[in-house]
Amino acid sequence: MKIKNSSVLIAIVLVVALPATTSVIAYLITKNPVFRPLARTLNDEAIYNGTAISNEIIAIIHWSTGREKNFTKRDLSNLIRQAFGVHGVVVRVIFKDVATNDAVTITYQVGRNTLGPTRVSRAADSINGAIAVYRMYQMAAKPRR
Repeated sequence: MKIKNSSVLIAIVLVVALPATTSVIAYLITKNPVFRPLARTLNDEAIYNGTAISNEIIAIIHWSTGREKNFTKRDLSNLIRQAFGVHGVVVRVIFKDVATNDAVTITYQVGRNTLGPTRVSRAADSINGAIAVYRMYQMAAKPRR
């Protein structure tokens, strides 16, 4: 009797889990948002197809590996997130290691717009510009009545 109940239980689990698992595997292979289960947004497909642009703010930090610094990647990432958080905006921070002795620079990307590169000591000067561009993208995305 235990074997029969176990096989029924296994069959139920497979019937419930198989579609979602297959969908996740298809998404991981193709990166097509159509296959991503339960996490789709309205413009994922348009961004994937190239007909729309992602309007998030991305801070790309060119981290010079040959230069002595008095701050860490984590410190800089937290400061940038806090600076944008004051304005109620979320920023994605990406570090790119660069094998130079140049100063650490930051480039802000919003949609097709690029602001920078700016030295870390002057990074706050570009934050208001990045937020202004971000707000314009948001206003353009709102449906008109």
